[in-house]
Amino acid sequence: MKKVIALLVILFAASGSVLIAQQGGGDPAQMRERQLTQLKASDLKLTDVQADSVVSISMELRQQMRGLRDLPEDQRAAKRKEMNDMLLKRWTSALKDEALAKKVADYYEKQRAARANGGGGSQ
Repeated sequence: MKKVIALLVILFAASGSVLIAQQGGGDPAQMRERQLTQLKASDLKLTDVQADSVVSISMELRQQMRGLRDLPEDQRAAKRKEMNDMLLKRWTSALKDEALAKKVADYYEKQRAARANGGGGSQ
């Protein structure tokens, strides 16, 4: 199960550039608001504080992952896995619920898949 979650988190993180390209820009404030709105409208039933924590953690790690672009593929993959494991741990810590953190990872994976299939992403 941990491998599946790690893979989902990797895919979520990799989809960040797709989100920016499809939703019109890289303004961090706008992206943050879009993510907060989508999380609050989801069936995850996150509180405002939880949703804010999830988005803050996600955006921080996405920024760090941008720095991996110049690494060789094997190093980039290893570092990405390490960072995605950290993402899930930080979500678990912030939400105080590992099952909920995994649901968040699943939610983001579904969003990524919808964008990849041309479906937009808001569900």
